[in-house]
Amino acid sequence: MQPIQVVKLSLVLPFLLFLNACSDTNAAPQEGGVNLPRVLVVTAESENLRLERSFPGNTQGSMVAEVRSRVEGVLESRNFEEGQYVQQGQAMFSIEKAPYEVELQRARSDLASAEATFNSAERDWQRVENLFSDGAISGRERDQAQSSFELAQAELLAAQATVRDAELRFNYTDIAAPIDGVAGRERVSVGNLISEGEILATITRLDPLYITFSVAENDIAARYLLQNTAIDGSRDNNPTARLVLQDGTTHPMEGFIDYVSRVISSATGTIEARAVIPNPDMDLLPGQFVRVQLPRIEVANAIAVPQRAVVQSGRRSVVYIVDANDSIQVREVTLGVRVGSRMLIEQGLAAGDRVVVEGLSLLRPGARVRAEEMDNE
Repeated sequence: MQPIQVVKLSLVLPFLLFLNACSDTNAAPQEGGVNLPRVLVVTAESENLRLERSFPGNTQGSMVAEVRSRVEGVLESRNFEEGQYVQQGQAMFSIEKAPYEVELQRARSDLASAEATFNSAERDWQRVENLFSDGAISGRERDQAQSSFELAQAELLAAQATVRDAELRFNYTDIAAPIDGVAGRERVSVGNLISEGEILATITRLDPLYITFSVAENDIAARYLLQNTAIDGSRDNNPTARLVLQDGTTHPMEGFIDYVSRVISSATGTIEARAVIPNPDMDLLPGQFVRVQLPRIEVANAIAVPQRAVVQSGRRSVVYIVDANDSIQVREVTLGVRVGSRMLIEQGLAAGDRVVVEGLSLLRPGARVRAEEMDNE
């Protein structure tokens, strides 16, 4: 039996040596007898980007006015159709006029009496003044006549003011639209007693329409809006804006940015902005959720890396860098906006840095690695 065993070993030994040689050929580089971990990296490059930025917003009327009563009384009529367009100055409501007509007549009667009293006092004053000049009356009598004249003059002015007030109150019984726009529903029905200052309806101006939205303070669009939106009242060169509706279609009318807040919200860390868009067909309504599409923003010498290369460490964002010695370094970065599947890096990276995108879980600062390059797309 012994010769047979020798023959078997002589056949197996060359095969084992062949496998060992193959294994040595494919082995990873070693450091001190230990295989170096393999990682995939991209090389950061400086490039010029054109970013498309859009933000969720909601539509609002460019002007909203409350139609209020300015006197109290019984509401006699409604002179418009709810939900219809009204023009500034158009009659909307009427309040019972009779009490205010009586008040106006009384005021006019009191004015006539005050005018008569004044005319009489004025004539008396002129006679007394002449008599006093001739020495026919005393200074005391002259002073009494002057006081009577001045009192009559004051009562006349008061009566004139009362008439003007009564005329205003009488005219206030007809309530007109304060602005052009679409009238809402009535708040009070005809026949009810209304108080002074009560809201009877609202009017919303739909053309143009406002769209309010917010931009994060660290978003590149915030800087773009702050730098390109005029604060001196001129709007000729303000950025344009388009609306993307919820169904994904773009509204045909082009608007512009007319307002950007210069205050950052401490609660949300955002800047409020507003777009204005023409709405002649009134197909856009207040309360719609839309996206405000800004013009493409040119970013020169930008650096962007794959999003999966960025690691969140508490409140910090970090990336792993392979240095010239093939050692791992941890680099804190400031993130910008997402560009497709990549993140714009505002600070922390330079062109030529090799950024790890795969194999992150096994890395530690200072460790040597075997880096393999991949495309930064």
